Amino acid sequence: MATDSVSDRVRELAQHLGIDESEVIQQAVETGVETLYRDMIISRYLDGDLTREEAVGELGANVVDQVDSARDAIEEDVEWGLHA
Repeated sequence: MATDSVSDRVRELAQHLGIDESEVIQQAVETGVETLYRDMIISRYLDGDLTREEAVGELGANVVDQVDSARDAIEEDVEWGLHA
């Protein structure tokens, strides 16, 4: 499986899902763009370029809560490491 080419994977997905290979590619692009956009919003929020409310409006409260929790945990780990 690790040596499958992208075209092999597209073909296998199309067969499995019963759709055309072009539709698999379209879905992959849409999914990739959505992931990149989500990552950009998170980055802008963490950089202070977006307010929490703006980030919640784009990503939803659950995602922003997860981002806040992860940031807080990292900050605690760094603080602990600096004083250990």
